[in-house]
Amino acid sequence: MVLIHGAYTAANLLAATFLSIFLWRASHDLARVALFTWISAVTIPAAFLLNGLVLRKAGAGTSIRIGLACLGVVYLAVLALGNASVNWILPLGLLRGLGEGWYWAGYHLTTYDTTSERDRDRYFGAMGAVNCLLSGGLPPLAGAAIVIGAQWGGMDRGYQFIFGLAGVLLLAAMVLAGRLRCGYRPAFSVRTMAQLHLRNQPWLNVMGARLADGFSGMLSGVVLTILAYMVLNNEQQVGNFNGIMGILGVGISLALAAYMRPRHRIACALVGAALLVASTLVLPLYLSAWALVAFGLLRAVGGPLHGNGLAPLALQVIDRDPQARSLRYEYIVHQELCLAVGRVLSIGFFLVLAAPVDQLLLARIVVAVSGAAPMVIWAAFARIAQPAAPLVAETATVDNGEVDPRALPAAA
Repeated sequence: MVLIHGAYTAANLLAATFLSIFLWRASHDLARVALFTWISAVTIPAAFLLNGLVLRKAGAGTSIRIGLACLGVVYLAVLALGNASVNWILPLGLLRGLGEGWYWAGYHLTTYDTTSERDRDRYFGAMGAVNCLLSGGLPPLAGAAIVIGAQWGGMDRGYQFIFGLAGVLLLAAMVLAGRLRCGYRPAFSVRTMAQLHLRNQPWLNVMGARLADGFSGMLSGVVLTILAYMVLNNEQQVGNFNGIMGILGVGISLALAAYMRPRHRIACALVGAALLVASTLVLPLYLSAWALVAFGLLRAVGGPLHGNGLAPLALQVIDRDPQARSLRYEYIVHQELCLAVGRVLSIGFFLVLAAPVDQLLLARIVVAVSGAAPMVIWAAFARIAQPAAPLVAETATVDNGEVDPRALPAAA
């Protein structure tokens, strides 16, 4: 799964990072880019639900392959359409949302089925290190390809190269995903999903954290990419900036993989949240090269501390359900729906305000306001009581009667 996710991440770093810039350069309309993102945000949870209701007997590998195929079609379509892509926002946004939804549905299933409380810190640390390592090398190369391509064959030539390469990487990931043999599950129940917070009270805190994450993450990511481009003026510099942030994050992620322990998660995440909040106050206030440097340094350190520290906690809450194994996909879909609600609301507010308000001013306000989300997310997870003793196998069973070694004591 590390290799598959690495290929997916590489494709995203090559293409998705610059897709927002490509659409903005073609239209010079931030609202149009936000609309594309909003359509994707609406479609992602639909893919999770379709995967549960329609592909009931399919494993995680099937879901991942379908998702990667949809994303590959998006990049190839943009490759073929060029600047006319801005006129195809609706189908491209729908297809991208389906691709992201199906991919992450399979990813979350695989993560839960192949990890336990004993090794999740190492798993997420390793994933973070791979992501940061790729972030250190690929965005600068992609930015250079765009700039060089513009000099040789017109503005679109470099973009054509990176979108095509992203398609090849996604195809390779599809081949690897065919070897996955996990993520099989019983029938999906919407009614059971809607009642999870009643049978597992700590899940309410996870719901709050996911709402805050959704409200800030997707929109602020797009806006920050555009703001960075406006400060640095070309794709090469945006790529170099992302690359430096990735290199700095490698060491942090490797250290977390080696030394992070469950008892350190909340404290590390608090430090990370404070750094992330500070970063989103610096850039909108000054919007200069030096502010961008400070922003990058703070996020390069704070991102892994916050993200890797909190990543295992939602899975830990799922483990507290005596039927965690059979209901794991209901939990996965439910948290995705919470993310989707936050995303749709935040991008919807942006679209409503984009017409009467100056878009640059609105973008700076969005970054500053959404910057508080990491602290809100930390506060939600910090309220979840942590086990006092090392986690051991309990007597909870799965559908076939075997002991589930992941299960924790049932939630009160």
